[in-house]
Amino acid sequence: MKSLTTARNGDPKMADEDSGPPPRYIIGLDKKKAHQRSLPLLIAGRRCFSCRQADDERPTPTSKPKQYVERIVEHCSETSDYLLPDTPMKEAIFRVMLAAGNGEATAEQVGSILRGKWVSTAYPRDLSTGVIQRLMDQSGFYCVSRLPEPKIEAADGAEDE
Repeated sequence: MKSLTTARNGDPKMADEDSGPPPRYIIGLDKKKAHQRSLPLLIAGRRCFSCRQADDERPTPTSKPKQYVERIVEHCSETSDYLLPDTPMKEAIFRVMLAAGNGEATAEQVGSILRGKWVSTAYPRDLSTGVIQRLMDQSGFYCVSRLPEPKIEAADGAEDE
């Protein structure tokens, strides 16, 4: 679960919606973007039981969230109960992004990981790229933010007039 790099799966919803690169998302670790939530506490709460119990200091709103993300990547994401099949979808998206170290992620990449983890589950869900992208766009509670599209540089022959 440590990598979000996958090949484009040709999901027709994404191909029809936009011919450019797919939107990229990240969890905004900037406290100003925390939507009136304590992001360090939100992330610290996603660590496994043993890591939460081993805390010498309890997480606080002023803790550095990066330390919790690193622990999730190193250990917690590999535990059997980190991403259970009955996990709510927005929570699952948040956990996948944390498990990947909060690098840039597309809806396609997150969906691919969820489909791989939940391949045989009693809780079937629509894990299409379009559904995942809509959920990521509406995941303000989890501080998931769409990154700005990269600027396309002018072609060699097209210069400012």
